[in-house]
Amino acid sequence: MTQDENVKEPVYLRELKPKMNSKIKKFYIVLGMLLLLLIPIMFIYGLLDDRQDYQQEALSKVRQAWAGAQIIQEPSLSVKVQGKKEEEFKYLTLNNYDVEINTNAEYRKKGMFKVPVYTADVVIKGDFKNDYGNIRNQEVTLSFPVSDSKGFTSPPEVKFLSSDFEYINYTQETKRVSTSAKTIPFEIKYQLRGSDMIKVVPAGQNNKIEIEGNWANPEFTGDFLPKEKEVRDDGFEGEWTIPAIAISSIQNPVAGVSFITPVDNYRMASRALKYSVLFLALTFLSFYIFEITSDKKKPIHQLQYLMMGAAMLIFYLLLISASEIMSFRGAYTIAAIMTITLIGLYTYNVITAKQDKRFATLICGIMLVLYIFFYVLLALQDLSLLIGSLVLFIIISLIMYATRNVDWFNDND
Repeated sequence: MTQDENVKEPVYLRELKPKMNSKIKKFYIVLGMLLLLLIPIMFIYGLLDDRQDYQQEALSKVRQAWAGAQIIQEPSLSVKVQGKKEEEFKYLTLNNYDVEINTNAEYRKKGMFKVPVYTADVVIKGDFKNDYGNIRNQEVTLSFPVSDSKGFTSPPEVKFLSSDFEYINYTQETKRVSTSAKTIPFEIKYQLRGSDMIKVVPAGQNNKIEIEGNWANPEFTGDFLPKEKEVRDDGFEGEWTIPAIAISSIQNPVAGVSFITPVDNYRMASRALKYSVLFLALTFLSFYIFEITSDKKKPIHQLQYLMMGAAMLIFYLLLISASEIMSFRGAYTIAAIMTITLIGLYTYNVITAKQDKRFATLICGIMLVLYIFFYVLLALQDLSLLIGSLVLFIIISLIMYATRNVDWFNDND
């Protein structure tokens, strides 16, 4: 032992050193436990991403076997003419373009996942302006492409000019035509399968699109909203009237309907997980206030904070796994009840050593209110910010009231 080590620090210097208040010290400990729990929260985020990737992989197999999202391209009519050196095609202007679509949507499952698919009866009517003039026994080709031709359930029926309907095996029909009419009318009928959404490209001078179906949760999507729409419990109807001037400044314009799933459980679970830190902080704060205001001065060890935090994080694992086999509301309710029961029993039997039923009941009540509060935030997306701000203001007010008699400068309250 050196001479310096034998020299003791003067008593008056030790007394002048500020001692950390035990309340503040415990606050830092609780804060440290909260920050430590951010690590398993990140692991839960990773697990949720993996489950979402697995879901997309399963759903893509359904779409591949059924058909993908369908985009009905604009029809075109071309006339084969003799140019100066070789034959070339002259495309006529699409004038009136009317599309009527009747969809019958349903769910198809792959394992535990399901994807909305549909079968659509499509009727396309319209005419082309005869910009060429007098067509004399020339080849005319009518084309009507779709984004995924695998979705055809039967050969399309096509007619133009005054001919009768003909079944064809391709998305185009070529025939020799002689006409001097100013417009060339056409009509196309077919049945098409698809998934997720169906859209139409409005490329005529006058476009009218009507889409109806049995899906109760449609989302009208694309570059234009319908002029008239109706959504009922048993289906929907939407009608678009789009002139050429409205699409003149838009590249690849579309209008249509998405068949959305009312509640995407993984998306809801991801939103719930975003509130996990706030939920942990409010719960830990409740225990911390109990610890510094309780007459019995029952200390809570930092490992006990960690165990209770781990129990609350398991709530999200229960929520994710249970929501794969039931509704999100049911999964949320079951996971919340299990977590509240566990924390309540642990609080009564361990934290208060069976000496304070009131605090255990209070903790269960606080957690119940918090779970209800966060579910309301998940359900009411448009008002979530307003409701969340008001409730947090009330919580802060209650915390200030509960600690009104605490002497933060004195350890001996």
